[in-house]
Amino acid sequence: MGVVRLLPIVCLALTAVSQASEPAVFKRIVAGAEIDWSAGVITAQAGSSADLRMPGPNAARPGAERRARAAAETKLLAALRELGLDKLINDKTGLTHAAVSRIEYQSNGGVVLWLSLRFLDVVQAKAAPRALRISSMPFDIAPSLVAGGKESRAAVATYRPAADCPKDALSVRRDDKGRLVLPAASAEAIDSLAGSAVVIYLEKAQAQP
Repeated sequence: MGVVRLLPIVCLALTAVSQASEPAVFKRIVAGAEIDWSAGVITAQAGSSADLRMPGPNAARPGAERRARAAAETKLLAALRELGLDKLINDKTGLTHAAVSRIEYQSNGGVVLWLSLRFLDVVQAKAAPRALRISSMPFDIAPSLVAGGKESRAAVATYRPAADCPKDALSVRRDDKGRLVLPAASAEAIDSLAGSAVVIYLEKAQAQP
């Protein structure tokens, strides 16, 4: 096979590797839970062994699943606290929207599960009318916005790669206080972004401080 024939195969392989690794850039571990900043989802993994006093695996499994879910909920609460969202959930009753996204049953009755919770299950917010674009910033669950002397805050933010950025996205920059500064020509947009669920397109995701 000649070099010319190999080139398309190599390009496809590199593209596949890039697409596979790209989502990982938008994931972080916070308080033992995984935050997928591109999907706006927090996932906690936990497991429980079977109670060997039960008559068999089938009888032991429901109890193991309850214990695994309780452990996962504790991790979710810790992650929400780290993100500053714990004020919106007073106790585990606030985790009613958390759903089991994956579960593994062991032959002896033990259980391992993954419990997921969307940002928007915790923060009730309308979608922002326009996305934002910035060269680089750390992930911030509710970034502050400033324009023309006026300041507000987004309710919640998710982050996507700049390659997918829509053409009408507003290009912003971070000031020395970590606020996102809107361009002067779009200062009126700050009112529509306040309290919204905003999507921010990043050219490079920074490490968390």
